[in-house]
Amino acid sequence: MQLWTLEHFLTFVPSVILMIIITYILSKKLKNKPYETRMIPFKVLAVILFLSEVIKQIISIANGYDLYHIPLHVCSLFIFLIPLMAFYRGKGEKIIKTFTCTVCMSLSLFMTIYPNLIYSPGNIIGFFDDYFNFHTVFFHNLVIFEFILIIGLKLHSTENIKYDKAVLIMSSIYAFTAAVMSQVLETNYSNFYTCNIGPINDFVNMIKDAAGYAVGQIVYVIILFILHILFFYGSYKLFKLVEKLIEKLDKINRFKRSI
Repeated sequence: MQLWTLEHFLTFVPSVILMIIITYILSKKLKNKPYETRMIPFKVLAVILFLSEVIKQIISIANGYDLYHIPLHVCSLFIFLIPLMAFYRGKGEKIIKTFTCTVCMSLSLFMTIYPNLIYSPGNIIGFFDDYFNFHTVFFHNLVIFEFILIIGLKLHSTENIKYDKAVLIMSSIYAFTAAVMSQVLETNYSNFYTCNIGPINDFVNMIKDAAGYAVGQIVYVIILFILHILFFYGSYKLFKLVEKLIEKLDKINRFKRSI
């Protein structure tokens, strides 16, 4: 179970540094601009992200379509959430933005701790050889860039507003849908059919051998369902902590400038 590989370190780390630098420059340029102006970089990337998925689906259909490409993975949520955050203005807008930030934080945690679970060294090596490899790496890095823009350009704030219930409900809806469709289509959406982590998968198989496949699979799906909810909720709380930290730093900087 290798968390990081040399390929991830040599590509992801420099990419994030570049994203932070670009965001810093944009934050200086757009510092006193209206919200919709600050949203322009986010909107541009949202369109690019959505189009990259459309191309992926077209290619998959042309090749006979792989059920694994149905957008039921956790990261598939970005296909819908990021464009909605970019362009939707209306009832429930803040809830959509909050859940988008929550899922972005979830991916950021995984990419920080266990990027090899998100995409493999093979995807990186084959980046220029195959569109699906390209999309896998490009898509996830683009989402990280969007999240850095959200923080750096202050595109959303949950300050003084509690969205705990909304995050739990939306997380539950996703997890239930992915869990059910994984069993129906026998396809591994968000690990609900089989576990990509070797030691855990071996343990689950031991339970199935001892108690029977049906019992073992049900227990596994229920546990994973709960873990999805807890991880999303923890990501939401972490995002709020990041917001508070940034707000404190801003106050300190404003105080220094006023002296």
